[in-house]
Amino acid sequence: MDSATLEVLEFNKVLEALAGFAVTERGVELVYALRPVDERAFIEEAFSRFTEAASYQEVSGRFPLADTHDIRPLLLRPFPEGAYIPGEELLLLRDNLTVAGRLKVLAGTHFVRSYPRLSPLFKGLSESSQLRDKLTRTIDDKGLILDNASSELRRIRSKLRSSKTRIRELLTGLIQDPDSKEAIQDDIITIRDDRFVLSLVAGKHSDIPGVIHGRSGSGATFFVEPMELVALNNSLSILKKEERAEERKILKEVTLQVLESREELLGDLELIASIDVIAAKVAFAAKTRAIVPEVGAGGEIKFSRARHPLLVLKELGGGSPVVPVDIRVGPETRVVVISGANTGGKTVALKTLGLLTLMALSGLPVTAGQGSRAVIFDSVFADVGDRQDIGASLSTFSAHVRRITLFLKEAGTASLVLIDEIGAGTDPSEAEALGLAVLERLKKAGALSVVTTHLNLIKAHGAVNPAYENVSVEFDEATLAPRYRLVYGVPGPSLGINIAGSLGLPKELIDEARSYIKGGEGAFVESIRAIEAEKERLRETNESLALLASRRSAELKRLREKREALIKSAKKRIKSIVDEARAEVARMRREYEEALREAKKSGTAGSTERPGVNRAASTSIAKAGEKYLGKFAHKEKAPLNTRLPFEGERVRLAGSRTKGLVKRVDKTGRKAELLMGSLTVWVDVKKLELSGTREKKDQSYAHVELKTDSGVPESGGEVGARLNIIGLRYEEAVKELTRFIDNAHLQGLNVVEVIHGMGTGALKTAVAEHLSAIVEVKSFGPGPPEGGGAGVTVVYLK
Repeated sequence: MDSATLEVLEFNKVLEALAGFAVTERGVELVYALRPVDERAFIEEAFSRFTEAASYQEVSGRFPLADTHDIRPLLLRPFPEGAYIPGEELLLLRDNLTVAGRLKVLAGTHFVRSYPRLSPLFKGLSESSQLRDKLTRTIDDKGLILDNASSELRRIRSKLRSSKTRIRELLTGLIQDPDSKEAIQDDIITIRDDRFVLSLVAGKHSDIPGVIHGRSGSGATFFVEPMELVALNNSLSILKKEERAEERKILKEVTLQVLESREELLGDLELIASIDVIAAKVAFAAKTRAIVPEVGAGGEIKFSRARHPLLVLKELGGGSPVVPVDIRVGPETRVVVISGANTGGKTVALKTLGLLTLMALSGLPVTAGQGSRAVIFDSVFADVGDRQDIGASLSTFSAHVRRITLFLKEAGTASLVLIDEIGAGTDPSEAEALGLAVLERLKKAGALSVVTTHLNLIKAHGAVNPAYENVSVEFDEATLAPRYRLVYGVPGPSLGINIAGSLGLPKELIDEARSYIKGGEGAFVESIRAIEAEKERLRETNESLALLASRRSAELKRLREKREALIKSAKKRIKSIVDEARAEVARMRREYEEALREAKKSGTAGSTERPGVNRAASTSIAKAGEKYLGKFAHKEKAPLNTRLPFEGERVRLAGSRTKGLVKRVDKTGRKAELLMGSLTVWVDVKKLELSGTREKKDQSYAHVELKTDSGVPESGGEVGARLNIIGLRYEEAVKELTRFIDNAHLQGLNVVEVIHGMGTGALKTAVAEHLSAIVEVKSFGPGPPEGGGAGVTVVYLK
């Protein structure tokens, strides 16, 4: 990636923030070494490990990485023959081995199964338990060699302790001797030249024969080794030399073992640091509410509710709240033109897009909402901010052109080019022409360009070229306050004069400035303002419609739940009645069998008596049947009609205000086909209230075949209803389609069909566009060849 791009987009500042969450020195280095890549497998592997680490740490806490040291300087220095590693440095190695051991223990069967992408880092740690145990037996927590490091060292140190005890006893006796009392300066045992001595008063020091090892600075005290201690001190010195020799021997042995495991120790450090980087990403994401985006080669760029990460960190430090923006670039778009007022957020949106892309390609979670998607680029170029260089004699425009020259030379089909204020620093008319030529050249090279501008020619070109998309930053012209929201499909006015007025320029000067904007330039500005106003009204309308749709969906859900509850209650009641009936039948059967047994006992069970018993049982069962069937029965109302309805007669459904027109009556005379608005349904003749009048007005209706309980079969498999809109105008078709889908959804149908025919395809396109906007529609597509093919649209409802 272009290093200047990383600089101007402040990628290193993001890494600096991330490094603050790492706990190891080597981990911090690896964080700063992170760079964007164009390998999808690498990016997905990084995000998979991040996701698994976040899942683990949410349950079990952060990985135990404390006490990890950078041991590279220690292990990579030369070791000539006889060299050894001091105890305090061996302590660093022991700490690292302890951390590696803890992490290795985590990689059990459950861990490997639950975190398959993360576990190789843990399983890759070396099996260095022998070296760790050796170091534990050799040095203590201060790096000092333990007595038990060897049997010889234990023997020497035991003799040393005995010798020191005998010396202290002898000195204590001399200090307490009354004959020596006047000569003793201090009753504290002192060491001079690594030998035990007495502090004697000057002038009296010859009272105790011995070797003088020095005199105090004041001259008042002589340090004398009594003659009785010379042999013991000599023995002590010899033992100390033997101790040091044995310690060096032990350290050399341990050093050889360390050097044999040098590669494993360095490898463990890298694995621990890699785990540290992943844990730092998790902590960073938790702090900034960052997420893992989808990543793909090509396609749509989408950062929902995107926030510039550095502004997020500033907010966490007590700064102003960050206003999120929705950034999206369609797969067919090659140039995005962001325009609008100064201070409206154009540059922040541009830098947010660039920085989040770099983060995603580096395997870093991005500060955006769920559902975000980043596109893989093999190069990202950015020219943002004033790159004037006085030392190099470069003006703002010259520096701008130099950067663009690099972009034109190196950008290709997988490049993202970000240019802030394209053409800035020169005559506006020339800047427009030059800027548009640059964008066209980058488009031909296949690059995706995103620019900010105040140049109207580029905005106008973006409005007519399908490869361009105009995006404006919303600005409240009444309060002159930015809303930090992107509006797609509309260029934005610069509002420079208005903003200048709000910053204190005199009103008469502002009015004079407005008078200079004439002709097409002024008309263009006014047209942008009118489009923005219409866009705002459309946005408010869409929000209201979305709210209504949400409420309607909630009400439909409530009605369906109520219906399911009623069905459940009915099933429960039916089961109760059936169970009760079964129990009643079982009781009567027992009584019948008991009656037979009694008849046999009394000798009256002959053929003449059995019919009576059977008749009694049959009568009981019949009465029970009538009793339970009565619980399901409905009271029959007196018939409404004494004749059949005739074709074209206006009728009303009994007990409702629903009216319809009779199309025909079936052969049995029990069912009538009614046309009610856009619906055609079969209804029981007994449920109709006849008017005796005929519909005279010639009306055109869309035809619907609806599955009902009438017994009239629907045509076509699992389809619950069909709407025929062939011959209708666009407005009529959309109106009938909306009503049809609403009714079908209310009746709980899952699949319906819309018959629109082939024709010019306009009606089919209108149906597809309208179905896409209906929340109750799950999906739709063309019908099967045998069912009308492209002339029919099959709709699946939620």
